[in-house]
Amino acid sequence: MQTVHAILADATVLAVGVALVWTLILAIKVHSGGRLYDRLQTVLVGLVVLAAAAGAALFALGQRPSDGLHLLYGGVALVLIPLARSYRSGAGRRDSILMLLAVVVLGGVLFRLFSTG
Repeated sequence: MQTVHAILADATVLAVGVALVWTLILAIKVHSGGRLYDRLQTVLVGLVVLAAAAGAALFALGQRPSDGLHLLYGGVALVLIPLARSYRSGAGRRDSILMLLAVVVLGGVLFRLFSTG
């Protein structure tokens, strides 16, 4: 189960990298991204949820993270993208900058998750 958690965490980092580049391009070009970009966000949230579920299973089996903050960061990672999406207004630049901020913060949270794991 620990291997599954690690693979999902690595996949999430890769997805955040793709989302970061794509969101930066959208913010510069003032585009909303369309359906494909929405699907990327869904995949990103799905990966975070799956990694959290694998982590919860590890926790239930008695394997605790080395730092208790890992649990807090996991919760933050779960809500970042959905929270940012809830504040979208339809204004291209504002939405792109908001999503860029969310993806950057998610990248920082993932860094902290790896360092507290």
